[in-house]
Amino acid sequence: MSLGYNTIYETYRKRQVCAQKTIDLFLLFSLILLCPSGDGFCQENVFFREYWAEFDENVSNHGGGRWRVNDEDLNLHEEYGKRPEARANGLVLVNVPEDLFLLDGAEIYLELWGGHPLTANKRFFVNGKQLYAVPGYGTEENNCTYSYPAIPVEVKHLVNGINAFQFACDRGSGFWGHFIMDNLAVKCYLKADHPVLAESGLKDFFAEVVVPDDGVLNDRIQVSLSYPKTFESDIGSVDYYGRYLGFDDNGNGLEDDWHGFTFDREAVNHIGTSTKPPFAVDWDTSMIPDQDKPMAVKALIHFKNGVQYRSPVTDGLTFPKNRKSVRLYSCSSLPKPFWSRASQKKTAIIRLPQNLSGLEKARLYVKIWDGGEGTVKEPFTINGHPYNVVSGKHIHDVVFTIIDISPEHLKPGDNELSVLSDTEHHGIEVLLPGPCMVIRYK
Repeated sequence: MSLGYNTIYETYRKRQVCAQKTIDLFLLFSLILLCPSGDGFCQENVFFREYWAEFDENVSNHGGGRWRVNDEDLNLHEEYGKRPEARANGLVLVNVPEDLFLLDGAEIYLELWGGHPLTANKRFFVNGKQLYAVPGYGTEENNCTYSYPAIPVEVKHLVNGINAFQFACDRGSGFWGHFIMDNLAVKCYLKADHPVLAESGLKDFFAEVVVPDDGVLNDRIQVSLSYPKTFESDIGSVDYYGRYLGFDDNGNGLEDDWHGFTFDREAVNHIGTSTKPPFAVDWDTSMIPDQDKPMAVKALIHFKNGVQYRSPVTDGLTFPKNRKSVRLYSCSSLPKPFWSRASQKKTAIIRLPQNLSGLEKARLYVKIWDGGEGTVKEPFTINGHPYNVVSGKHIHDVVFTIIDISPEHLKPGDNELSVLSDTEHHGIEVLLPGPCMVIRYK
């Protein structure tokens, strides 16, 4: 008996897919072991240089200034195969002018719209040498996501010069496997004897974050940097980050985590940035939720010569024992996907305590992907009361909102947070973890 070509091909394809998924699961497990949060903050007291990809529509075979990735069956799809997005080839080229012998490690950092809900098995090859998994962070479970994974890659898989990163994904059980990368960087960690460190004197540089002597964080404190003053003129800026329980702003599924992310390569929602000596910032901690364990801070120092330094962690920080209680409330019910278009209203529920008499201040945290509200005048409401969380310009990008809520708009028990768009195309996506409320009590 002879098998037809299609039968042989399908048998081969099923075995290939099975093997590929096994590889990806292994790679993802390895990634989690290396850096549980996947946010690039695991390494400390290290120097690195980063190289950002520059979009070229002649390379990507598609315009728009961002890299699109499609599932393998899209090009012959009856409805979507002729759309201009279908031409995107998922190829990203990055020039990395580093001597690989002088690197301790490397990672790929992404600003990534998780894609159409149910898109699965996001992955990429590095120079055709090795397959790496991209964490989904909930897209596969039919959620709207945006994340910032930092994926360790082996130095031997890079090359000095132009590196090719070929991205791919599967459709899963959705209508179209698709995701977008707004930005991509290759971070190269330098060995201690790297010439640039020796030439600049940074080989012996050390800095750490300074907080109040007792490590107690009052409602407003100053965070500063302890560093050798001989390097003061070499420092361009300092970013400060905190680890604490709070809104999952980077979309990796963790509330107790390092907070802050990038938008168009710039730091957002971190403690703060200083560009002038002595590089101090004020930190308002009054709406950070109560903590079950100590908090921490660290700094990212940007030197004028392009080298960056990630400081050691300053740990063991606590709130005063008599501090007013601050609580974080996440959604108890969240639509999958939390995505409104074509006048389909979607509603999530946040359940608050039955006694709200001690409420002093309430604040909303929410991230959306803004495809537009169309003609709707009140696209986002809390218990029917409108709050502005969109750009008003259907920018097809992330909009991150922190806004105070009028206490009279809240009620004990279930509170409804609704989104509504009447656009026929994209509409408004509410990104994981969904809206959250932080309430400070008297």
